[in-house]
Amino acid sequence: MAPPRSVADFTDPYTGTLTSPPPAGLGVCDICHGAPNAGFSRCYSCSQTMRQVSRPVSLVVPISLYEIPSQLHHVLRNYKDGYTESLRAALRLRVTALLLRFLSLHGEHIATAAGAPWDIITSVPSTNPRAGGHPLEVAIGLARQLAEQYEPTLERGDGVLAHNQASDTGYRVTGDVSDTNVLLVDDTFTSGARVQSAASALALAGANVVAAVPIGRVISPSYNEAAKELWEASRATAFDFGVCCLE
Repeated sequence: MAPPRSVADFTDPYTGTLTSPPPAGLGVCDICHGAPNAGFSRCYSCSQTMRQVSRPVSLVVPISLYEIPSQLHHVLRNYKDGYTESLRAALRLRVTALLLRFLSLHGEHIATAAGAPWDIITSVPSTNPRAGGHPLEVAIGLARQLAEQYEPTLERGDGVLAHNQASDTGYRVTGDVSDTNVLLVDDTFTSGARVQSAASALALAGANVVAAVPIGRVISPSYNEAAKELWEASRATAFDFGVCCLE
């Protein structure tokens, strides 16, 4: 019988498809680690979505940048919507391993930057109705270390959510999260509307959202010169699981 596969088995073969987000600084958004316009410290999307909610989260720690199409885009799309269950199941395991490995290595960095460790992990729900649990919730449940920390706390609310459009009422809190330190995870960060809406809903219910960790932060190198430069510089450095954008 073959030995059980490790987290490294599910992640090491794909490090070449991942792209480390750079630390915040000149030419790097201080929130999402994407590309702001020249002369700005924050990208347009983060400026817009954070302004539209009462309690945004300011510590966002993406695991990888990615462009569309790419291998990571294939994973993050098809672990949810792949044509066959076998494909979805295989990609779920990669999502689980990626999140587990990153949080195991960088949980202390996140807690230090936030000023507090998290008590629970929760995830951003699907924007549209989906049968069964959200695939990210299912993926988290595959790893005991993550599942033991996980609590579903949110459901879709009445507020309008769209690209660059966030809302305090985009999600509803389903339980008591008062005085709870929460780590918010999501699979994809594009404009930040979903993450900021979820973070604000939790904070308004009394939670302390210590950070948001999206697996992938979408970059469009063709959008402008700043995005192209950030992407090319990031791709020029080999991805290293031992390094995160807080270092």
